[in-house]
Amino acid sequence: MTKNRYRSTYHRPWQTPWVRSTLMLCLILLVIALLVEGFSRLNIYGKMLMAQRSRDRPLKSIVMIGAPHWLAGPILNSLAAEAVQYTVFNKRHPAYAAELRNPVNGKILQIIARHFTTDQAQGFNAWIKRVDYVRRVWLPHEQIIEIACRYRRPAALISVNGKYYLMSPHAIRLPGAYAPMDLPELSWLMRISGITVAVPAPGKPFAGQGVKLGLKMITLLSGHPFSSQIQCVNLANMYAHVPSTTPEIVLKTRFGTQIYWGLPPGKEGFYEVPASRKLQLLNDVYQQYHRIDAARAYLDVRSDEVLVPRPPPATTQDAQ
Repeated sequence: MTKNRYRSTYHRPWQTPWVRSTLMLCLILLVIALLVEGFSRLNIYGKMLMAQRSRDRPLKSIVMIGAPHWLAGPILNSLAAEAVQYTVFNKRHPAYAAELRNPVNGKILQIIARHFTTDQAQGFNAWIKRVDYVRRVWLPHEQIIEIACRYRRPAALISVNGKYYLMSPHAIRLPGAYAPMDLPELSWLMRISGITVAVPAPGKPFAGQGVKLGLKMITLLSGHPFSSQIQCVNLANMYAHVPSTTPEIVLKTRFGTQIYWGLPPGKEGFYEVPASRKLQLLNDVYQQYHRIDAARAYLDVRSDEVLVPRPPPATTQDAQ
């Protein structure tokens, strides 16, 4: 009992609460200082590596990859040149050139993608619908910037005041204005003619019911065996009063002949057979004659039977 009464109350210094708190704070500050110093040295080392890597593998070129077969090479070259002009020779943002050559700078890749889609949707950039990715490709002694995009597909040519303009399936005007002499190179596209519309800037939509109807007709006619023989959807009589002897829609063929289509799809009512029947009639004619016009000046598919003009009478010379 006497021994417990005189037990010592001495404590080691680190067992005192305020001493332990002070030691813990010092330890935390030491760890923070080491981390800051480590990150600082790592940053310096990274900059040295970047400088050496940039010298060893400088930026070689910017290329557009994954383009569809119908998109011409000069257009792709123009798009790549636009990216170079915007980054390397941008007077408003001179820092872009250094960022582009920085091998670990990903921000400049985002800037390029935004430029093609948001900042500048007109001009040749109107070909681009969406940017999938922009990335660096490392080669032994150079680096390349690759840009992969989704492109707007031409669906039709629209004729306005003697010039022709490319249009996407959603009526977006694509770059370029074409003269009649350019049409042979664009013969794979159907045309829309006979309507008056304002020509928007590239990247902006054509407006008007005629444009919508023309694209609807082209979509309806595409994919059939005879579609390659249809050259133009003429809507000059689109607002004719029904009934009328002149059809609202006339298809012009590549042979210089005409197909009297009639009313717009879904608007036939009691006056004409539906569009599905008209397509069947055209397919039957094509299967029999291998020509959508049966080698006649015109065909009329507005009724349940194909109406054709009588062949010209044979002359004495033909009879011989």
